[in-house]
Amino acid sequence: MLQMPDVRSQVALSLFTDFENFNVFKPIDTQADVLTVTLDQVVAWSRALATLRAA
Repeated sequence: MLQMPDVRSQVALSLFTDFENFNVFKPIDTQADVLTVTLDQVVAWSRALATLRAA
């Protein structure tokens, strides 16, 4: 049985709209909001599972 945390939020970044000159990360406002939610969920799961990783 596979057990893994669920990060429901998703963000799809584009090289054309979310990066300046294809190398400087500058997401458009709506992408930045979704990215914040996604990363908040990843951090929350990371903290919740920290004790399991330490074992």
